[in-house]
Amino acid sequence: MNAVMEQVPADHYDFIVVGSGAAGLVGAISARLAGLRPLIIEKSDRWGGTTALSGGVLWIPANDAMAAERVDDPLERARTYLAGLLGPDANQRERAKAEAFLEHAPAMARMLAGQGLQWVRNRDHPDYYPEVDGAGYGRTLEAAPIDGHRLGDRLATLRAVELDVPALTSDQFGPAVLTKTGIRPAMVGASIMLRHYRDKLIGRKPLGSGRGLIASLMLIVDRLGIPVRLSTALVELTTQHGAVSGVVVEQNGAREALPAPAGVLLAAGGFAQNPALRRELQGFAATWTNAAPGDQGDAFTAARGIGADTELLDDCWWMPTLELGPGRHALALGLRALPGSIVVDHHGKRYMNEARSYMATGRIMREHGAAEHRHWLIMDERFLSRHIFPDISPRGARAAMMANGTLKRGETIAELAAACGLDPATLSATVERFNGFARKGVDADFQRGATAYDCYWADPAHRPNPSLGLIERPPFWAAVLRPGDLGTNGGVKTDAAGRVLDSAERPIEGLYAAGNGSGSPFRRSYPGAGATIGAAATYGYIAARHAARRRVNIPTD
Repeated sequence: MNAVMEQVPADHYDFIVVGSGAAGLVGAISARLAGLRPLIIEKSDRWGGTTALSGGVLWIPANDAMAAERVDDPLERARTYLAGLLGPDANQRERAKAEAFLEHAPAMARMLAGQGLQWVRNRDHPDYYPEVDGAGYGRTLEAAPIDGHRLGDRLATLRAVELDVPALTSDQFGPAVLTKTGIRPAMVGASIMLRHYRDKLIGRKPLGSGRGLIASLMLIVDRLGIPVRLSTALVELTTQHGAVSGVVVEQNGAREALPAPAGVLLAAGGFAQNPALRRELQGFAATWTNAAPGDQGDAFTAARGIGADTELLDDCWWMPTLELGPGRHALALGLRALPGSIVVDHHGKRYMNEARSYMATGRIMREHGAAEHRHWLIMDERFLSRHIFPDISPRGARAAMMANGTLKRGETIAELAAACGLDPATLSATVERFNGFARKGVDADFQRGATAYDCYWADPAHRPNPSLGLIERPPFWAAVLRPGDLGTNGGVKTDAAGRVLDSAERPIEGLYAAGNGSGSPFRRSYPGAGATIGAAATYGYIAARHAARRRVNIPTD
């Protein structure tokens, strides 16, 4: 199944894919295997999109790895779960999109495996809403770490190629943070670092997470002979007789019309990095996005220009985010769930279960005013010395944050409150009340640590509750926490075939969309680890196969 296909000549293609993240590369691979001749265009001089910056996991219920291990988790359970997340007000089109995802996601992953991608299953990761009927474990897949040098010359233009970090799988992130807490985590941490330095010593470029996934996909793209044009920006879509017939692109200041008789797949992300569009469509004056810099909404704007309808424009894939300094921020995952930290608002009060999924907590933060006011992650010295967080644990990182005013320090909680501009009595009462919960192991206010997901990023060796720990050892620390995001999860309106719809909900012939520039098949929910990339890749697969059937006039409805 891994045969090398003849290179598609640079001027001999019939299907254009805009974007080089997971949605785009999977769409191009699917198109090529279905008989089309795709061309990938990428605005940046780097390929990989936001996928390359991500954890690189995909939420794929009823995947083949689960079947091979005889895991009793039938697709019907995931169907029940998604129905609960979509809600009773979901319309027929929205339900059909979710159903199409469930039906095609395992086949998409199987196709990639057949092309040589080695999947690894995270067996223990719980879904993000464990209280919803049908939630499960182990529905997350990721690409096995690979040696980047397998890409040849292509490696030099991989997004974030310069990062020198260990190639982890998702089940190693938690133990890596806990390296200093015990013998077993220390052994995991040591093995990770030893493997990393061994790989470098023998001349390998270890790639894991998002870079590992996107590199594995690009290996398939190259083997299938699919051309990729970098530094090629989409300017507009062209139409003929009411159908999309191609694109106009710009490269090095020159514009060029590219025909696409089989159609165009918009897979260029959303508009998370476009302040003007976010003010217009979301009303956000300030944002802290973790999307790739090129996530400017070019494809979204081009589609709107020819009458595409839109959906879910006000929403994002929310992610609580540390504000490090001007224009610099970092994800806050285990920071919120591990024992010994809490989040307070600008009044010094807790207002949520900090250990819930990042989608849930990020949205709550936005609704609770964390964009307009500084909210704080409160920690003690034991918390920071016991856990490893690359963005805040090193003394140099803390010094830089303190110089930027995004990290405060106090010998007492009252002194810390004063440094943060909070009422000392209120923050002291908040910490005292939380410490009482930590001693008993029960969060009477927000039930932190009561679900499998709460405990996934916590410390399994901590008792009586793995997510609740005392905040009592000075000095005390407070870091600014913002409602950041991983990108937008709304955009052009699509149907269950990935076709872009107009204002009358009619398909715009020849135009498809997948990923963060289109409405999520999960509406406003984030079902589990890898839901963003899982949906993006699956809809790239669905759209490309539909385009191939349309090209040869096979009925598609």
